[in-house]
Amino acid sequence: MDAKQEILKLKDGESWTWPESDYGRAEIWYKYGTYFLFEIPQFGGQSMYSCSFCESNIDGLILKVNSWT
Repeated sequence: MDAKQEILKLKDGESWTWPESDYGRAEIWYKYGTYFLFEIPQFGGQSMYSCSFCESNIDGLILKVNSWT
C-alpha cells in the first residue's frame, strides 16, 4: 500500500510511521482534521515536529517528506 493510502486510513488520534529504514522516516499524526508531521532522525531517536497540513493537502505532506534526504 502506498503512503497516501496509509495516511488516508488514519482516524482521529491515530498515527502512522512512514517506513524507510529500521527506525522509519516520518511519523504522521492525525488530529482534528489536521496532519502533524514529525521527522525521525536517520539513525533513530526522538522524533521532531516539522509542520502540519490540513486534510485537503495530503499531497503537500507527501512532497515535504519526499524532499527530505
